[in-house]
Amino acid sequence: MTMPTKQLPLIATPANDKAKLASTSTPLTHRLVFGALSGMGAATFCHPLDVIRVQMQTDGVAYKNTFDAATKIYHRAGIVEGLYAGVSAAYLRQWMYGSFRIGIYAYLLEQTQLQNVANGKNKNDISFGQKLAMGCCSGGIGSFIGTPSELALVRMSGDNKLPPAERRNYSNVIDCITRIGKEEGITKLWRGATPTVLRATLLSSAQLGVTSEIKGHLAKSGWFGPNGAYFYGFSMMFC
Repeated sequence: MTMPTKQLPLIATPANDKAKLASTSTPLTHRLVFGALSGMGAATFCHPLDVIRVQMQTDGVAYKNTFDAATKIYHRAGIVEGLYAGVSAAYLRQWMYGSFRIGIYAYLLEQTQLQNVANGKNKNDISFGQKLAMGCCSGGIGSFIGTPSELALVRMSGDNKLPPAERRNYSNVIDCITRIGKEEGITKLWRGATPTVLRATLLSSAQLGVTSEIKGHLAKSGWFGPNGAYFYGFSMMFC
């Protein structure tokens, strides 16, 4: 009679770990789309604050405070043409800036984890300095690509503050970008790119790098189940 063979447990190896991690990885294109869609959701609620900020920072009508600005903008142009003026530029900004900033960072982080596993190290053995560098890279690339949409956002948000004879009356973000390119030159679409890129580089480095570092420490704390399993269910902390 043939004796039943005992199945040996699979031994975890760097190759197996890498294959498992790679099989659950998210493509860069998907990360870009997720980043853009999440940014659009935030922009839908926050755009009126952007309009108020731009109009308070530019010359023309003087406002006493944020509430006064919101009230006057609403009475002057309403919700769609006033508080939500230039919202199409805000959405494009998320596709050109937000998507690359978040998507590239998450992609670089995952690729580093794969490399660690291939080298037989813990996948999360990523230094804080590396995370800051990834944030610098993703923020710089995203902000440079997104500068035209940032310019369009400022132009469209502040247009109804100008006297009627001086308004550009852009119909949408495509019209705005196209007219700037034709009337002022293509290079003018990147006006102010240097401080914009520097700001985004520092902001993304601190925001994304610090968030990832804190997440790592919280996952190891034991407060969120084995290996932080429950912690990674929090959808708001996606980096």
